[in-house]
Amino acid sequence: MSARLTRERMLDALEAQAGLVRFALAGGGDPAVVDLAAPVASCPDWSVHDLVAHLGAVNWWGGQTVRSPDPDARAGGRREVQDSAPPVAAGAAALADWYAAIAGEMIETFTEADPDTAVWAFTAPGRPDFWLRRQLHETAVHRWDLEHALGGPADTTPLPEDVAADTLDEFCTAVHPRTAPTRPPLPVTIRLHAVLHAPEGLATGAEPVGATALGSDLEWLLPGADGATEVEVTGSAETLALLLWGRVGADETGLEISGDRAGLDAALEAGLSV
Repeated sequence: MSARLTRERMLDALEAQAGLVRFALAGGGDPAVVDLAAPVASCPDWSVHDLVAHLGAVNWWGGQTVRSPDPDARAGGRREVQDSAPPVAAGAAALADWYAAIAGEMIETFTEADPDTAVWAFTAPGRPDFWLRRQLHETAVHRWDLEHALGGPADTTPLPEDVAADTLDEFCTAVHPRTAPTRPPLPVTIRLHAVLHAPEGLATGAEPVGATALGSDLEWLLPGADGATEVEVTGSAETLALLLWGRVGADETGLEISGDRAGLDAALEAGLSV
């Protein structure tokens, strides 16, 4: 498989995810009911305010990396942007407006960028769409964090299946391989089997890069240490992505596990995303 989501699909999806962040802060039309001091269970030690300030700074950083080839222009500004978020006392509406301005500038940058421009991409030169994809999935996961913190699991917005499949694909082919060399080998090989409910919907975006097709389903592999046992985790693309990002546990409704469950639990306890 050789394609990702199209650039246009990623732009649309990123705009939708950023809009959901602002919608969550609107509190159903009454931002005064939004508790910015509420804890975010999926991001320990963070409040809702901390979460949105972080996301705004990261969105700014992604856009700035494309806007400026000067590393000092992006490296030094992220903390300043995060600290510029309106304080809790200013209320959710002010924080929503602050975030919307940053997200809008980011999306405008990605829309107008020459797709062939060389930009910094962590360990090697990349293209602007590297950052478009990274910010799409960063925003989607933190939007889930925000909705979950404010309303619980019932209030989280499902990801479109093509976007969820790409969230999973990005983790397996870009995020995990980049961090794995600095961590102990996985104690178990993790086989991720995504059951697609509308596989034809992936045609609106693309087939994930690192997946193996299993009929209408998709499968990814996170290799363990030499001689490691194997565990297979089956579920929707979104639930599998949330599992890898540490947002849900292996007991989450909809997941089926076969093989070395203890090894999986050990891998999840150690964390796969940092």
